[in-house]
Amino acid sequence: MALYSLALTNAGDEKRLKETLEGVFDAVQKSIKPINIGEPIVGKPQDIEVVDAKPIPAAPPATEESHFSEVFSMLSKMVDSQFSGVQSTGGISVTESANWVNLELKSGLLFGQGEYDLTNEAVALLMAVANVLKSYPSAILVDGNTDDLSVVSSRLVSNWHLSSLRAASVVDELVYHGVNPKMIAPIGFSSEHPKVRNNNEAARQQNRRVILRISKRNADNLHDYLFN
Repeated sequence: MALYSLALTNAGDEKRLKETLEGVFDAVQKSIKPINIGEPIVGKPQDIEVVDAKPIPAAPPATEESHFSEVFSMLSKMVDSQFSGVQSTGGISVTESANWVNLELKSGLLFGQGEYDLTNEAVALLMAVANVLKSYPSAILVDGNTDDLSVVSSRLVSNWHLSSLRAASVVDELVYHGVNPKMIAPIGFSSEHPKVRNNNEAARQQNRRVILRISKRNADNLHDYLFN
């Protein structure tokens, strides 16, 4: 309407009308440009500082030392909570050395006299042990040991046979409950590595044992760990 009125008022004055219209259109053209509020942002996106951005610290990587400390801790807790009575009588113990975590089981806890078949109590115990070993896989040697008395059995030739078969029975049970067969093996030592001197029955009882030796070095399988 303003333009129409202006045109009527200035009828015949084409030059003034042209200048007025050009001024209006120029104002419209300028008004459609975006309006910046505040200081303009310049630079590349990576140059813009993010205020109050706090990096999330990464979790420390697991180490071999922490892994094997956990194996020792979990086995100890398992024994304390589930087999404290057996532990108090010396039937089971957990120790560690520079290279191994050792779970020692007295043969009287696992087998009948002169036998290598596991008792029902032994099966229950090894099931609990297997649950820990599955969670913290490592190379494992299971060594069987006897006293120095000759075996009295029609099925066995010597203590070598008895110690090896007892270790194998333990390995079979652990593998049955999920321990990786590539990471475990039995070995029999007969009476060649006594814990104490075989002077009496109490001493011989200590020497009749099976020991699970859990390595503190990482390995993909036990064979390569031992021979490569």
